[in-house]
Amino acid sequence: MAERTDADTGLGEAGDNHTASTLTESAAADTALAAWTAVLDVLEMAVQAAERALKDPLGPLSSSAPHHVAPLPVERWAPPTRTGPLPAAARRRAVALAAAQERVAHRLDEARMDVARQLQAVSSVPGVGESSAAIYLDVNG
Repeated sequence: MAERTDADTGLGEAGDNHTASTLTESAAADTALAAWTAVLDVLEMAVQAAERALKDPLGPLSSSAPHHVAPLPVERWAPPTRTGPLPAAARRRAVALAAAQERVAHRLDEARMDVARQLQAVSSVPGVGESSAAIYLDVNG
């Protein structure tokens, strides 16, 4: 069987350009989706870490094991650069992630207010938080 060429199909050189253009667009779309997938992965991990912190605020420090694991320092998140517009294929995941972030942010705010109330209650107890100055009692009169 003979190979068909673009000339045989009537496309001429336009067929080559169309194929190359389609492959380039497809590769760009795949690259954008991969970049956004990585961004969404990182954000989802941050939401999961916040949820774990809400459930167990002390994390590894709350274990009774003799060797405590120091918590890892949390890096501040920086917005991605050059990821392009959000692909339609990642839109549903991004919307669900945004909703999860809102829920966790609300729970974190409630936890913060609860801690503030507890600190206020503790600070209202006389002697708590004050310097440990010596107190003398004159028993001889």
